[in-house]
Amino acid sequence: MASDGTTFESLDLPRVLNTSTTDFVEEFYQPLLSRSVEYKRGVGFFTTNWIKSAARGIAELANNDGTAKWITSPKLTEEDWEAIKKGEEARSDEVLRDTLQQTITNLRFDLEYDTRNAVAWMIADGLLEIKLAVPTESLSGGDFHDKFGIFYDTDGNRVAFHGSQNDSQQALRNYEAYSVDCDWLGERDAEGVDTHELRFDDLWNGRDPNVNTYTIPEGVAEDIAELRDYDNRPYDTPFDNLDDPANGEKAGPEITLRDYQREAVDSWFENDCIGLFRMATGTGKTFTALAALNEYIDQHDGPVLCVIAVPVTHLATQWAEEMEIFGLKSPRFLFGTANSDWKSDLSRVVSNIKLGIRDHDIVITTHKTLSEEYFREKVSSIDGDVILLGDEVHGLGSEEQRKGLLENYTARIGLSATPERHYDEEGTEFLLDYFGGTVYEYTLSDAIPEYLTPYEYDPIIVEMTEDELEEYREESRKLATAAGSDDVEDEIVERLAMKRAAIVKGAENKYRHLRRLLQKMNNPDHLLVYTNPKQIDTVQQILNEEGIVHHKFTYEEDEETRKELLEGFDEGRWDALVAMKCLDEGVDVPATRQAILMSNSGNPMQFIQRRGRVLRQSEGKDKATIYDMVVVPWLHPPEEIGTSEQNLLKKELDRFSEFAENAKNRHTALNVIDSIRVKYRI
Repeated sequence: MASDGTTFESLDLPRVLNTSTTDFVEEFYQPLLSRSVEYKRGVGFFTTNWIKSAARGIAELANNDGTAKWITSPKLTEEDWEAIKKGEEARSDEVLRDTLQQTITNLRFDLEYDTRNAVAWMIADGLLEIKLAVPTESLSGGDFHDKFGIFYDTDGNRVAFHGSQNDSQQALRNYEAYSVDCDWLGERDAEGVDTHELRFDDLWNGRDPNVNTYTIPEGVAEDIAELRDYDNRPYDTPFDNLDDPANGEKAGPEITLRDYQREAVDSWFENDCIGLFRMATGTGKTFTALAALNEYIDQHDGPVLCVIAVPVTHLATQWAEEMEIFGLKSPRFLFGTANSDWKSDLSRVVSNIKLGIRDHDIVITTHKTLSEEYFREKVSSIDGDVILLGDEVHGLGSEEQRKGLLENYTARIGLSATPERHYDEEGTEFLLDYFGGTVYEYTLSDAIPEYLTPYEYDPIIVEMTEDELEEYREESRKLATAAGSDDVEDEIVERLAMKRAAIVKGAENKYRHLRRLLQKMNNPDHLLVYTNPKQIDTVQQILNEEGIVHHKFTYEEDEETRKELLEGFDEGRWDALVAMKCLDEGVDVPATRQAILMSNSGNPMQFIQRRGRVLRQSEGKDKATIYDMVVVPWLHPPEEIGTSEQNLLKKELDRFSEFAENAKNRHTALNVIDSIRVKYRI
């Protein structure tokens, strides 16, 4: 099997593999897990042998900031089964804990150090969840005894496998086999992966009528977590070197708000300390929110708990750094990758607030942790003042994340340049209602040129190849059939749409235009190239051939490396950064003078965030230039134009219009767009 590449497509996976010809650990689990960002596994009994088998190579997954979900079966007596069947949560937890206790004891002695340590750390860091499956009466006397799994990579590729009578160490010595489906290889494989994924998700979410699923008792998870070697986490996290934040206050300088920031804070207080700040990227949303928080704390005599929720972990440090400006108390990082003991820390923080030991405490958590049951229960137990600051608040509108938006947050600030959720009216309405609507708006046109850099916008028209157009049409036909059928799940329709979109994002002619742009720039500096995982290797090769000193900025780089890259880019040590989604939210790249957008979605949130990265002010920067590639079926379309070809352009042209509207060369850019509209009769 190939060992290069970062996605599954670089691997040569057979349709069926067996223990006679394949080393499952070295040739299957580790190559896949080292490229995975998620791993779902369902199999057998909760035993040390099962855990050892399920955890083969799992530290590789953790190194990618990946997550795992396991479904297994407890060994139940008839008496245990009857007790669980009654459905009393406390009794069920007691039975399951007693059933698993001996296995927990055995973990310390029966598992090899590497496996035990990796599993224990991942549970402690919140990267691994385990659920227990118990068949209902319709399968009376039976067990959950399936063996299957699904891997996911950063590019959305999926690999599913199924087989092996026993998932254990003995199975590696037996003649055993897996059948393997890779969803990018064809329709049959994709259907196989869909089937395994849907039944796993049904089991995990309790939707299978013949199997009940139970969350592993908290005490069991804590017991496993205690088996870790505290000095040897087997994977890196951005916060490995952070100490427990100090509790002392720091004196800050006199703070002066810009006029619009002052207006935003005043509007929030006038609205009973609730509302959304809809402010263009780069105008200081974080700073404005912290000013409001600082004044809120000063005005309250009683204890206040301040909760700041960020979408991605590296934004926690940016918030903490800006808090120092205000002299605010150092925050506690309460999420798994930063603090394995976040639950006990949260418990202490809440107790101190409830007992009045502290006048206020500030915690920073992630959107995901905010919505977890333990976090919600602790915050809900506070009768006094609790303030929530939701960063990039659009992310909190999903069905799962909005569980964290509790009614007992007595004050609320939501921050986003784009609070609306793309294709999710229900989520958007929930956010607007919860945060009391937008109390202050500061648009891009308001901010240019005083607070954001003026920019020129250059739309680049990219024509599809004949093969790409034919493939796009074929995927459109499949999508239309699936969308019109009552028997096809929404998830399958969504994946077909994503597959079609990938054809557009990966259009081959983009590379030709990239090379032309680089030559036209003539020794570019402070250039940002937005790309995707499938494009990045070719893009870097072209930059090398054009003599441009560059570095990639992706999920693979750790926090310290990213900091060094941004500093080097700012100082001119790198002519260019080649970035993927990790620059979409919250990362400041003010030195950027040119940006080439090679990969965009129709999601306004994404392209508005990307534009904001480019328009931040920097010394010696009087303007920015954005080159935006849009894919068209033909430069000169025929008389008969299909609906799918027109639909391809509609969303793209909406983005073009949005970008052109505030550009210095507005009329020139709009002329390019209008000519396409006319040709395609849109």
